[in-house]
Amino acid sequence: MTLLPTYDPSSSYELLKAASRGLLGVDRRLLHALVDDPAQSLPGLVRFAAEDHEDDPVDLEFDLLAVFRYLKTPEALPFYLKCLREQVEDAVDDLIEGAIALGAVALEPLLNLYEELGEEQGGEVAFILSGLGARDERVLKVLLDRLEYDATDGGLCLGLYGDPAAIPVIEKMIAELPSDDRDLRRELQNAIEEIRSHDPNAGATADAFDLFAGYPETAGPDFDALSGEDRLVLLAHESPELRAKAARSFFQQEYGVDVRARLLGMARGDADANVRGHAWEALSGIDDKDVRAEMLAAATNPETELAERAGAAVALADDAGKPEVRAAIVALYGLPEARAQALEAMWRSFDRGFSSYFPAHIDDENDDIRRQAIFGVGYLGIGSEAERLRKYFDDHEWRADALYAWALCTPAEITRGRIRGLLRKIDKVAGGLSLDESELVQLALDQRLLLHGLDPVFFPDDEDEEHVHDENCEHDHTPAVEATPGKVGRNDPCPCGSGKKYKKCCGAG
Repeated sequence: MTLLPTYDPSSSYELLKAASRGLLGVDRRLLHALVDDPAQSLPGLVRFAAEDHEDDPVDLEFDLLAVFRYLKTPEALPFYLKCLREQVEDAVDDLIEGAIALGAVALEPLLNLYEELGEEQGGEVAFILSGLGARDERVLKVLLDRLEYDATDGGLCLGLYGDPAAIPVIEKMIAELPSDDRDLRRELQNAIEEIRSHDPNAGATADAFDLFAGYPETAGPDFDALSGEDRLVLLAHESPELRAKAARSFFQQEYGVDVRARLLGMARGDADANVRGHAWEALSGIDDKDVRAEMLAAATNPETELAERAGAAVALADDAGKPEVRAAIVALYGLPEARAQALEAMWRSFDRGFSSYFPAHIDDENDDIRRQAIFGVGYLGIGSEAERLRKYFDDHEWRADALYAWALCTPAEITRGRIRGLLRKIDKVAGGLSLDESELVQLALDQRLLLHGLDPVFFPDDEDEEHVHDENCEHDHTPAVEATPGKVGRNDPCPCGSGKKYKKCCGAG
């Protein structure tokens, strides 16, 4: 089955629509399809850029700006103007450089936009006008007026514009400055020197722009952004890798009978063992003794392919108290190629009897094993190992995982009255938390309260807010069992660890 459009320049609109839904990763294959044959791709690019994408799961605005900057096409001008209206205070480099590269063709529209926005909001437009390389009395007037409105900004723009007619005005302003205003005097003098050294015949000398440097060679669908309907369709994709990821995306999620039937069919009969394993994982919450018996058979049969066995073991984490399930998980741990899944099954079980397996792997050379070990230390509350996580606070790749796990397990008295003090301690130990990191740690601390049978503090009942943790994390923080002895409140942080409220996550539907 073919769901995604091919990387054909004539399909640029369909490619962008797919990427905005999360079906297609933004990678170099996509970029080449958009820029290698502009005659074919531009109509679709311009059409997509002209539409309203406020509700798209994936925001492609910055990617479009980079593409248009690379193409240097006047057809991008309406999109630039739209973005300048939205980015009045701090326009991104791709927008500024892309608009400047258009030269005189952008003059009239930018003058009109400056008049529309006015002096207070027109700073970025004035800067672009000064860099167009298009001499025009109206531009000079805009920049001289800007000098009066904001001397620093106006001097910068006039220096870039390079018209000697501005020098007397700037000199007059310098003469009227208070003697102690040395900084502004220096900036204005620099503007005069820049004007005097300006060569009107030199033309613009923009640095070479490497569109592709910031993008991976290949990137798959963004499953966090995909709708349930799109993920359901991907379950039938011809690529085993995509089918497996699509199946995994339903793990710990509520879904309907149609998805359940598809997943069960995949677990029982997909040609790829990894797909079967992830399908079993997605069926972990199923309450059907016959299906769970099949799951157990897959996890315990040594003749079952390893990827399927491992997935079935993770799915059975809730049943780790049963001897046959525990034995299956421990057996998988003994196989290096399945150790990461075995450790995942262990911590998802919340069985502290598995605690001894994790310390040896906190520094494992295998990233997947190390990640599961860090989670295990956190979710199983292995406080004796908490300090070993602190070194990862200085590692960007591991910082979010370590912060989350450390908040779950660092020794502390856990009460609702003391939990804010623990947050302050973590902030200090971590060298300061960003807003996203603070939300992530608060989520962990609320979950720690839930694990102690206490109500959350940071994300209490709130009908309007939805808290999502760091979008740069490449994993999910998802325990396998309900975190409280009783029923989780609809507005409580979801015990699955998604960062959402229970009503908008595992309690949805």
